[in-house]
Amino acid sequence: MNTIARPATIPNPTPLLFLMAAILAWYKWGEDPGPLSATAAIAVVALFAASFISILSIRPLLAVIGLIAAGTMARLYIDVFGMNVRPEHFVTVFFCLAVPFWPRKQWPRPRWILPDLLVLLYVACNLLSSLVMSIAPSKTLRWAMQQALVILPYFLLRVFCTSRERLRKAFMILLAVGAGQAAIGVFCFFSNLIFGSEFGVEVGQYGTIPGTYGLEFEANILGAISAAAFVMMLATYLKEGRRILLWGTAITFAGMLIALSRAAISAAFITLGLFIVICIKIKIFDWARMKMLAKTVLITSMVVLPFVMPLYMQRFSTLDISDISADGETAGRVITIVTAADGIMAHPILGNGTASFQLLVTNQELGFGDDVTGGSWIGNTEMRVLHDTGIVGLGVLLWFFGSLGLRALKILRKELVTELLALLLACAIYALTFQTTEGTLLEFFWVHIGLIGCAVSIYQNPKTTGSPDRPSGLGR
Repeated sequence: MNTIARPATIPNPTPLLFLMAAILAWYKWGEDPGPLSATAAIAVVALFAASFISILSIRPLLAVIGLIAAGTMARLYIDVFGMNVRPEHFVTVFFCLAVPFWPRKQWPRPRWILPDLLVLLYVACNLLSSLVMSIAPSKTLRWAMQQALVILPYFLLRVFCTSRERLRKAFMILLAVGAGQAAIGVFCFFSNLIFGSEFGVEVGQYGTIPGTYGLEFEANILGAISAAAFVMMLATYLKEGRRILLWGTAITFAGMLIALSRAAISAAFITLGLFIVICIKIKIFDWARMKMLAKTVLITSMVVLPFVMPLYMQRFSTLDISDISADGETAGRVITIVTAADGIMAHPILGNGTASFQLLVTNQELGFGDDVTGGSWIGNTEMRVLHDTGIVGLGVLLWFFGSLGLRALKILRKELVTELLALLLACAIYALTFQTTEGTLLEFFWVHIGLIGCAVSIYQNPKTTGSPDRPSGLGR
């Protein structure tokens, strides 16, 4: 029985909306800008928050949609007390407030596993290092709290995805959101190319070449998420053969290309090679579907490559293994990592605090401009975590990934779970691209890892409901 309320049970929001509109109008055009106006503003925010939480409590799936979608809008933010508050932060807070009001009848409780505890330990490492090791504890502790808020969706998804059916819904939402953000990136790229617009594009990011980021934090993140969604689309289509997944494959492949991320492109090809080996091993190499996928990728390439190929030729022409300084982007990453090593050696055990590198080194000191106040960042996940939380924090994080990964592989050896296989392949994309950029400070990565945690918890528990996939596992 469906325990979520039917549409007829949802309160009619029209009176509330009229009230909010009236208060907004009075606040905007009122002659008194004093305390009454401030009270009106607080009332509007409170009414909006209450109505939004009410809707999410009745429709938990909307909360999941918002949580996943907000993770792809990291470029959007507002300044709140000196902090960049992004859509992912707002949605996470609303999600948390709505959870206590979710209907509980026939709602399986989450089955907690060791990796869940390790995530909490990693959060604790960030808080501890930021409090006791930082040169500016008030700032790093604030950033550590933001990091905890970004990681929180991992647990929120664990609470929601307590059955195979809910995991499936969340996975399909992830695919849809991945295709959507890639489509926005493609739109921004061609809008800049044709009309010269700068929305979603950082002009001159790669010298004379613009970097397209869409709504993502930066172009490399757009490339990483598009590549991950592309691989997940491929894996899901090969198993299910639904035509809409071919459209998703085309859109995400185009998004990966226009991002001009060399790391994402390389990671995608490496992961595709791994996927082909897996397909041959478990004998799901459907030639008819592979031909359709090949046609889709070929047609998309014919449309997009004439516009991006000259840009890629410029991007790769500066690479020189014998002379790292020939490529400014690579040289900048090397300089940053070498500089970060000094901070690591100074505090190797507990690190220097979350996002502390920007407090210790400015862009001017690294030779990235004349800004003496703008802090720099480390474009490598392992080095960033080691610098911020030391050996302890990095050890806990690696323990978490290893524990979760081994559990996932153990499940796949027994039973082919399409969602889990696709999520792991996409995680390989992130593991490779995060060597040249950093995404663990953003929510989208923890949403993805959270779904892997949900799949592991569900499929290693024999009491969960839902029918398993028919093919045998990787070990058979």
